Amino acid sequence: MTLHTPVVLTNDPHATAEAHARRWKVVARRDDGLHVTGCEVTMPSPQQVCDIVHGSFSAEHAQGWEAILDWLADHIHRPMLVVAPLDPLTDLALWARATRGWPLAALVTSPAPAATPSTVALLTGGEGVIIPDENVASAFRSRWPAPCPDLPTTPLVRVSRHRPTTRSGGPPANGIKVLLVGYYAGPCPTVGVQRINYWFEQLSALSDGRIVPDLAVATPWPDAPANVHRVPDLAAASLALRTGRMEPEDARVLAEHEQAAYPITKQVAGFWNRALEHHFDGTDDHYDVVICSGNPFPYLAFAQYARARWGAMTINDYRDPFARSPRMQYTDAARRDAEELEAEWNAHADVVTVVNDVCAHLVVKGVEDQRIEVIPNGFDDRTPIPAPRERPADGPSRFVNAGQLFAITPPDELLQALSATESEFHQIGAPVAKNFGATVINHGRMQREEVLAELTRMDCGVAYVTMSGLETPTKVFDYLAAGLDILVLHRGAAETSALASMLDGVTGVHWVLDEKGAISDFLAGYAPTSHIDRERSSRFSRRHSTLELIELIDELLPRGGCNPNL
Repeated sequence: MTLHTPVVLTNDPHATAEAHARRWKVVARRDDGLHVTGCEVTMPSPQQVCDIVHGSFSAEHAQGWEAILDWLADHIHRPMLVVAPLDPLTDLALWARATRGWPLAALVTSPAPAATPSTVALLTGGEGVIIPDENVASAFRSRWPAPCPDLPTTPLVRVSRHRPTTRSGGPPANGIKVLLVGYYAGPCPTVGVQRINYWFEQLSALSDGRIVPDLAVATPWPDAPANVHRVPDLAAASLALRTGRMEPEDARVLAEHEQAAYPITKQVAGFWNRALEHHFDGTDDHYDVVICSGNPFPYLAFAQYARARWGAMTINDYRDPFARSPRMQYTDAARRDAEELEAEWNAHADVVTVVNDVCAHLVVKGVEDQRIEVIPNGFDDRTPIPAPRERPADGPSRFVNAGQLFAITPPDELLQALSATESEFHQIGAPVAKNFGATVINHGRMQREEVLAELTRMDCGVAYVTMSGLETPTKVFDYLAAGLDILVLHRGAAETSALASMLDGVTGVHWVLDEKGAISDFLAGYAPTSHIDRERSSRFSRRHSTLELIELIDELLPRGGCNPNL
């Protein structure tokens, strides 16, 4: 560990007072340049905003920005730049991290900063956050999808160097070494990380030790287990990691992307693949299989490097559709650009995997005969699941939604229909804002064990399917594990949805149009059914789907880790 001096780049008086209370340095922006508190010298600023994408480190401006960093290094012992998301100097902190190895951290003054590439890079690639306002802190942490540790209040802050993975040993003889790549993973609270986390933790056990996985992740992971590579995202500053400067070719790449209708420069993780390449250039690792799992998606371009560097078999895993997502409102030109990007990524993938058959039809193939396989999600079978119980014949029916309610599928129609009955609606997660006269019980956020225990006290789990029919919500797997009936409220044609094919033949599933009248008709005849047979849910576990992934890996490497492409 190394001690560093936090330097807060801010004009905010509240943040300035907090920094002074911690005896940190403060750099304020003035009309005549940048000024360090307690220093007689003011450095002229070459631009109002430091913007890597728009040429701040091109020949015209780079010397001025580098002079500011030299000035800070001369006056401050081992600087650690602390800056707010969307601040005019956010990119300067990212650049200093990429080119000089200075640690960085985030000053959070808004509960919901816009998730621009630089903002996400600052919050995921930094050492932590300082949040002067307690109310802002609470709101921010409830929304941000990655852990952000608080910086200590000491005048100097200890910073751990980002070392390559801690080894737990290589693969056994004739074994298979797999690298999993996911921007968000580990302790992130988002549902999407469950897929890659489970693979990382269970591939070895479920393959009887034949497969040894590593995991590359962008987000912080305190006390990470062995074989985790923490590779911070530095947004466009990642282009300077190898040379410590913006090369003309990289500047040309940025300019070309900015002219595109769907520029990768505006996508989260747009250049994280370059950070991954730089990281693995510095290791002696070798992998037989590389699985890049998105969302976000741009680092699926890492498959090209994996093939060239290791001769690895490559799998691009889409947890959601990208270019042809019906949820995205693209212009025609932007969609064409996105499709070209996706085709380029997938051209270097031996197999593309998706979570359901509707997503399979939305993949942009990289080659005409691109292989596409469905590896579904499922419930986490490692968490003890209370035995499904027999439900009493009397009493109100208890409907439950476990998780987020989205604006695109509000519960309004269901709650209006329930208001005319004695039935209850239980919400686990962010509370329901309007109840329309229905009996609503808000449980708030819970740990998974608590959620499963609560579900076994319910009768029917609620899920929504939009017009696209794209969704196979993770909550449905938990409903099945808990032995519940399932009420699927749909907007489009039920029979063409991904959930319809997934639940084909499963008892206790009710498909109802998401309209008050149709829901009222269903409620009038609904009688809860107990599903205590574990066989009903067994094929919907993550264990089951991970065994399918293992079969795919074995098929790609029929000689057990001896890559046929080498």
